[in-house]
Amino acid sequence: MNIGYLYAKALKKLRGKCILNSHIDKSAIVFSGSDVIDSSVGKYTYIGYDCHIDKADIGSFCSLSDHIFIGGAEHPMQWVSTSPVFQKVKGVTERGSGASIKLANHEVEVFKRTTIGNDVWIGHAAVIRTGITIGHGAVIGSGAVVTKDVPPYAIVGGIPAQIIRYRFDEQTIDRLIRSQWWELPLDTLKTCAKHITDPIRFLEELGID
Repeated sequence: MNIGYLYAKALKKLRGKCILNSHIDKSAIVFSGSDVIDSSVGKYTYIGYDCHIDKADIGSFCSLSDHIFIGGAEHPMQWVSTSPVFQKVKGVTERGSGASIKLANHEVEVFKRTTIGNDVWIGHAAVIRTGITIGHGAVIGSGAVVTKDVPPYAIVGGIPAQIIRYRFDEQTIDRLIRSQWWELPLDTLKTCAKHITDPIRFLEELGID
């Protein structure tokens, strides 16, 4: 294998990650270069390289690719100016606000938490607006900008993100949600895993009508 490739790969992994005021399940994985702030991450979820996640609650068995942006503050578009030099923002000083002066300290609305359900797949470089709820089993296409809630098991893509289709029919979606398979003990999941490629057989194995 190419030595240069191995060296670059090692440097990428050595960059570290920033996790602040967050609960990350011990079975979850956060790759280097990612920031996870004031958030929670469920079991067996992985978060790829160079993601930024702020004030988000992420479920179990989620798959997050690289360069994803979730949550974060928004600027007040209804004001005369959106610049933070007029805002009272925690941690923002005259220099830290991006300008050399601080002209006012108007209160800004605290941004809402973002909720990502269980078994959600988010593609490369997707952006999830603060306060959005992504339903269980949803798929967010690469590069999508999600500006509104996404229903369970919907596949969305584009800017702004739109529903392309659903992964399953309504009845199967309802049964999967009722099964709450992501909460099952590992022993039960291991038994049912032989049917993971066949949703109907999987649900029958769990006894979900």
